[in-house]
Amino acid sequence: NKNEEAISVVKNENCHICHIRRNCGIMFHCRKHNFCDNHCAVRLGFRVNEYDPTNPKNIPVDYCPVCCLSCICAKCTRRLDKVSAEMKICCEVQNCEPENVVMDVFEKCSGYKKLGLGTLGTTPTYPPSKKQAPKIERSDTSVSGNVNSKNLKTSRYGTPDVGGGKPSERRASKKRKLDPDIWGRVKKVRPTEFPKELHGSHDMDPSEPDDYIKVFTPEGSFIAESGRNTVNEESYQKVITIKSPRNFNHCFACITDDNAENLVFCSKCPRAFHRRCLNADGCSDDVTNLPHNWECQRCHRDKQVLPTEESLDQLTVLSVIEKAFSNMEKDSYFKFGTILLSNIYQILNQLKKHDHGILFLSPVDPREVKDYLDVVSRPMDYGTISSKLEMGSYVNDIAEGVNAVELDDDYMTAMEKILFHVLRDIEQVYHNCLLYNQKGCNYYRCGEVHLAKWRAFYKKFVEDRTGESVKIHLNDFRKSCKLERQNSNRVRHFQVLGGDHPNRKAVAVYDPDIKMIVKQYSSKTSAITAAMILKNAGYECEVQLTERNVKEKLKIALEDDSKMIFGYRWIFTDDLRSANFKLKEKSLAFGNDSLTSPAADNIVILREDKLSGARFRGFESEQSAFEDWSTTRAAAINSVSGIGDKSDFVNNFLDGNQSIDGVVWRRVQTNSGRYDDVIADQKEKLFSRVCPKTEDSQKKTTYEEMLR
Repeated sequence: NKNEEAISVVKNENCHICHIRRNCGIMFHCRKHNFCDNHCAVRLGFRVNEYDPTNPKNIPVDYCPVCCLSCICAKCTRRLDKVSAEMKICCEVQNCEPENVVMDVFEKCSGYKKLGLGTLGTTPTYPPSKKQAPKIERSDTSVSGNVNSKNLKTSRYGTPDVGGGKPSERRASKKRKLDPDIWGRVKKVRPTEFPKELHGSHDMDPSEPDDYIKVFTPEGSFIAESGRNTVNEESYQKVITIKSPRNFNHCFACITDDNAENLVFCSKCPRAFHRRCLNADGCSDDVTNLPHNWECQRCHRDKQVLPTEESLDQLTVLSVIEKAFSNMEKDSYFKFGTILLSNIYQILNQLKKHDHGILFLSPVDPREVKDYLDVVSRPMDYGTISSKLEMGSYVNDIAEGVNAVELDDDYMTAMEKILFHVLRDIEQVYHNCLLYNQKGCNYYRCGEVHLAKWRAFYKKFVEDRTGESVKIHLNDFRKSCKLERQNSNRVRHFQVLGGDHPNRKAVAVYDPDIKMIVKQYSSKTSAITAAMILKNAGYECEVQLTERNVKEKLKIALEDDSKMIFGYRWIFTDDLRSANFKLKEKSLAFGNDSLTSPAADNIVILREDKLSGARFRGFESEQSAFEDWSTTRAAAINSVSGIGDKSDFVNNFLDGNQSIDGVVWRRVQTNSGRYDDVIADQKEKLFSRVCPKTEDSQKKTTYEEMLR
């Protein structure tokens, strides 16, 4: 309550932020935390002398920023991260969204239980400290050993500071332990897992038409040959699916919201129940000991038409349908068609009353679900179908070709075509739901529940009364929908506030193995957001990424050609297009550990990239090269012709021009039978780095010692 005791003016109290006793400050209503006058002005926007305790209506703040975790000091930020991590765990355990999670946030934020404090408005009694800080008397006498108390510094808590090194050095050491600057090696994240950058429904990808089919090297760029962007499946990390709640957090028997801990969840549908409500809902299982893969009784009812659902008011609805399609009376299929359409109309009314039916009752609002129309090309719902049946709109739609399918079937009458389009629209409702939502989430399961119920109604009231042509075309439509769902990929995405800006520098995610771009972002800020989305999703990274250091780590990766993030180089797109970048050099003795690396002087066969000429490995004999070729051939994405023996390798690859996924093997012999011309420049570079000032007369001896 806002009264004169909500906050109070205190003197000579430690400020929560600066940890120094100040002349005046504000003690918040928790009677535990206070801000000094300076931090009240900086953080809260008022001065202590502006607060009048005699006027309770003019209170500047009626909450404690520390207990509410709105304070941005380092300690409160760590506590906020800890509470957020615990809330995330609770969301996974309770299978719900953060706004529906049940946990004692106040206790975790304020720490009242930990300190054993009393109720609000009372002065807290803090537990006694186990160790009293030793008093430091400033004198010339020694405190301990050779430590002089004049030179002995005290911390802000009154304890002697006898630790080694300067305080800044110790703080830096502690920081390094929390955030080690160690870059390791991990597998790549699949390109399809990189989140999309959206501004509203517009994709902000700054790519030019040829960016994703070009090979970028320090020597220049060119269009890649087909099949080049294929990578071994073993080089990718395991795909981590987007986590979504699988069930709703309310009982479907008594229709009341409750704590998720008091509910049991069906493993197949999105329903949840109180244990006390299961027997009343027809469950014959032991409610005290349900199996892990328990299915509710309503899942079995979804697959059949119940006796209470069999009665259809056919006469009343039939007259409405006949009036709506009266201009089709001359059609030979009119009588049977209107009966089927009236049955479908009543089935739709039953589906609207079924569990979750409200989700399919009206069209999806694209203002609330902004990317819905990017995924779903033809929205449909129960209400739209019922309205079109009542008004007979299907006749005009087919005549004008609006949302209609051209059926080149001479055996189908006009009424049969109308019947097909009605059945197609009903199937479209479920297809849209399964296409947009993540597989296994609660809304996806709702689509499965209604699809099963519709199929039960269709089999009982519609299927046996329709012609074969309608069945054939309907089955073709179902197959096309299933194929579209299999080929679809619901990607992660994030929204950016601004649109295109000329001063932004695009960042490309570059694969150094195939030397191609896999993803681009319009700015460095968007690249940082994408990296954190992948990190929070659970993908492994070469370096520890946090909200505080991700900007610094990305800057290092943009400047250092040896630093990778999620298995890729992150480079400014302009540098790629202008060939203003470097690639980390690879040794010639690079490849499978099972193959022995040859000496440089004995290399007679090279494995290299066909387009860029990058060298991957050297071999000293045809046999070792053949073993490497066999291993590569077995793991190839594209099929390789030939029988796969050594003669095939020699004739078609060494002496021919065939390649495997853009990799070739070629002979590099000189007239003397050695590999002198190819490795001479690399030897010279290595020699110059080790012995840059060696005289020419000593070069040969030093060179031989270095190689040894």
